[in-house]
Amino acid sequence: MRILRIFFLILLVVLSAGCAAAPIRGTFSAKYPDGIGDQCAYTDLTSIVNTYNVVLEWDGIKKILTLRKGDNKVEMALCSRLVLVDSVLYKLQDPVIMKRSTILVPTNFCESVLPGLFIRGRLSKTAGENSCRAACHTIKRIVLDPGHGGKDPGAVGKGGLREKDVVLDIAKGVKRYLAAGGLDVSLTRDKDIFISLWRRADIANKCEADFFISIHANAARSRYASGFEVFYLSEAVDDSARAIAAVENASLKYEDSSFGNSLPSSELEAILWDIEYSENRQESIELANNIIKTTCGSLKLKNRGQKGANFYVLKGAKMPSVLVEVGFISNAKEAQRLGDASYRDRIARLISEGILNYRDEYEAAEGFTTKR
Repeated sequence: MRILRIFFLILLVVLSAGCAAAPIRGTFSAKYPDGIGDQCAYTDLTSIVNTYNVVLEWDGIKKILTLRKGDNKVEMALCSRLVLVDSVLYKLQDPVIMKRSTILVPTNFCESVLPGLFIRGRLSKTAGENSCRAACHTIKRIVLDPGHGGKDPGAVGKGGLREKDVVLDIAKGVKRYLAAGGLDVSLTRDKDIFISLWRRADIANKCEADFFISIHANAARSRYASGFEVFYLSEAVDDSARAIAAVENASLKYEDSSFGNSLPSSELEAILWDIEYSENRQESIELANNIIKTTCGSLKLKNRGQKGANFYVLKGAKMPSVLVEVGFISNAKEAQRLGDASYRDRIARLISEGILNYRDEYEAAEGFTTKR
């Protein structure tokens, strides 16, 4: 039994590592297990924790979730169908998944195994149905965030070219191309107004966006600095990323109140935030790579790559999110290009192609499996 348990844990680590290396793809299978009737195929993990009053533990290294109550425990990994219940191996009909900040467990497992293990009560049908409605979708909704605006001009280049104007025009172009590709797209601002950094992410959250994309133009002390780069949220940053984040975060000085993100209110919420951050980061990196791949080659821009940085505007987003720097407005040649409407339209089209390519890859897989 000890050997079996060790083998299972190793297998969970391998499977979850594969999941972390690539984004969750596809759509919910919407399967209805025998005996479940019209209940949803998935149940929110939070409702499991609350219903059975169990302790949730998260191993961020091994990517293993543990539900524990007394001497009983359930161990599972995201994107895996294998579950260990008090040293007994189960194979689920569908994998444990995470979507829109919600961890979902197959309902047939919750109904058939957990009551006998944790004794108290059964999960409500409402919780499962709500989970299904929140997650049964492909990539449909994108929120685009043109940086700066209003009293915050952003970086200003030669001839008075303002970042806020450049990125608003590009964002409108991206919206037009994405809408033509079948996506529902919203802008955090569609005119020259100021919106606080925390409010931008809040707009994406309330729209229940699948992705949040903030668009900016870069600036540096050196007039020779040039190129295109895409950032995802990360605490681990190099000196260059730290400097760029400091420039973009300078918008905080225009805000009338402190940054609006609240801290986790419970240990459970803190664990879910940690898992959400880890999973969203992987999808953000994949999206960033797709945008870079389609844009840099076609425009013959210097590829500065995808990088992690601590951008306030991305911190509150509850979905994968990236910040795109379309070029250096402080570089005379790039500023000249960014000042041209036809060039801004080209860059908008190519950014859109990167997003749509990622959407197509995401939806190409059948359901949520560990196959890549």
